[in-house]
Parts: sequence; structure tokens; C-alpha cells
Amino acid sequence: MSGVVALDLGSSAIAAVEITTTRERVSLTNANVEPLPSGLIHDGEIQEPDELAEFVRRIWKSGGFSGRRVRLGIANQRVMVRVIDLPLLTDQRERAAAVAYEAQEHIPIPLDQAAMDFQSIGQFSSDAGPRERLVVVAAPREMIDQLVRVVRRARLQPAGIDLEAFAILRSLMPPASVLDEGSPDTDAQVVVHVGAEVTHVIVSVDRNCHFTRLVNFGGTSLTQAIAQRMECSIDQAEALKITCGLVGDPNGDWDAETIAEVQHALALASRPLVREVVRSLDYYRSQPFARHIDRVVLSGGTALCLGLDRYLKQGLGMPVDIGDAGSQLDDRGGMSMAMAHRASVAIGLALDSAGANR
Repeated sequence: MSGVVALDLGSSAIAAVEITTTRERVSLTNANVEPLPSGLIHDGEIQEPDELAEFVRRIWKSGGFSGRRVRLGIANQRVMVRVIDLPLLTDQRERAAAVAYEAQEHIPIPLDQAAMDFQSIGQFSSDAGPRERLVVVAAPREMIDQLVRVVRRARLQPAGIDLEAFAILRSLMPPASVLDEGSPDTDAQVVVHVGAEVTHVIVSVDRNCHFTRLVNFGGTSLTQAIAQRMECSIDQAEALKITCGLVGDPNGDWDAETIAEVQHALALASRPLVREVVRSLDYYRSQPFARHIDRVVLSGGTALCLGLDRYLKQGLGMPVDIGDAGSQLDDRGGMSMAMAHRASVAIGLALDSAGANR
């Protein structure tokens, strides 16, 4: 049996998830999501490292987490994700050297100042022989070092760092069957993960990330739009966002005028999200490796906004389902759907640990 703890440091909240794995079961043993004081993290960048470390330490103590080795996620506009093609190489040292050499043409960060990793998303034949397609991730090393320092100041030990987009896919998508994995006929799926400040647009095939883009749009934009239109507090606007929603019958005793005003504000404020998702998918479809997209999965805390899935379906012209970030757990430990949406990155990070990757 092995215990795993994952920590997601978001712009508006911290999510911590602990899972326990055996040979046959993956079980949630602890989960906590706490609002983060404003100003500590902005656009995925740590602004106040000492205060953040102290806040994490308090959360860890009050949450009763048993482990101190943690897995972390990264995502901001300075993290580069690129797809490259290389000749198929079986020697791992040659392969890593070839990736580093080719990455210099695609990654605008000097390699001696970058932390870089890659994963294969498939092999294919060409006139020049067999080739391999890889996703390369690179981030400024000083950004990674700062994240590690904050975690260590919180008296925790970093055990791994992963791209948030990879974690999101791991929490939402089942692994491909042995028979279907790598099939060129497999359709792509899109995850639209709407957080507080940013949205991940991720195109995946067989749970492998083929394209990802960060969009400067989040649930905070919707909340502020309601607060301005209704002239109410942010807390009241947040409640109206969740219960009135964009379309459909509200979950609450709201008068018709309030419902109409809130839904109008949300519809106007959601247009940039639809526009940016369309732009992202148009770019993906222009790539030589693009595949047919058969559906969209909506996730993140803002997926709790009633009717956002139907609004996206209308704007994108394709099926949109609301994802369940707890679907890969055998035992959810009583975790609600609302908690799963808010902790989806942390769940995916935990599932990447030894013995829990499924």
C-alpha cells in the first residue's frame, strides 16, 4: 500500500488531495480545498513566497494530511508546450539529446535556464523512415526553483512536478484499452477546464495531450460581470452565478427579473470563452497531426455554473459533457462533485504517482 499527496496551488484556492493505492484499488483518503488570500499568486506566478509557504503549512496541519512528500503542478503563460517530430530512436540517451537539440528551434528559453521534459504521443511512417511525435514541455528554471523553495519552507518535500494539463486529463479520461491504444482512427477529445483566472483548452487522444493552450479567462470574470450588473457583492454574485446560471431553470427561489439579468450578464461575459476555444480548436485543426474531434468535456470549478455546458454546446456546435474528476477513483471517500471539480488538478497529480497511474 502506498500513500500519495498532491498539491495544486491555484490563483484563488489551494487544493490538496491524498490517495492510497493497493494493487486493485485507488482510494481517496483526504481532500481539502481552501480559498487563497488575494495577492499570493497571480496568473500562475508566486508573488509572496513567504506568506504562501506559511499558508500552505497551516493548511497541511489543519487538514490532517499524513504524508509530506507532495506532487505539484505548473501552468502559466511562461510554460511552453510544443509538439515536435523526430526520427524514431531506441537509445534513450540519443533520444533525449535529439529532443534537446530540436527543442532549441521551438522553445524560446535558453536550455541552460529551462527545466524540460517530454512524452511520446505516437509513432508514424514517413518517406524518410519511422518517426516519433513528442510533446515537449519547458519552463523557466527559476520559476520551478521558487515553487520548490515555497514547498520546502512549508516543511514539505517535493516529489514531482507535472504540467497541469496532463494532470487534468489523467483525472477525467480513462486510460485507453490495450487494443485501441495508438490507433490512428481514434478521435480526439477536448477538455475545457475553466479555473478562477485561466482556462485550459486541451486536445487529447487516448489520454495523451496533443495540444494545450492557456486562455486568460476564468470564473472570476463571470462573477465580476454579475456583481457589476446587479450592483451586489462578490460573494452574492458568486452565489447567483452558481444557482441562476446561463440557461435552464435556476436552482433557487429567484424572481424572474433577477434571473433574466444574471443570465444576460453571464451570456455577455461568456462570449470571450467561446471565441477563444473556437480559435484554439481552429489552430489545432490546422496542424498536420490533427484528428477529428468528437466531443468536449467541461471541467474546473466554473463548470458548476448552471448551463455553461449548454452554452458552450451552442457556441461550438458539438456535444459538451460535464466531466467527473473522481471517475478514476475506486473509492471517492464521500467526495462531492463540487469538490471533485475544484480538486481535479490535484487528483490528476496524485494519480501520476507510482502505483496509482491508471
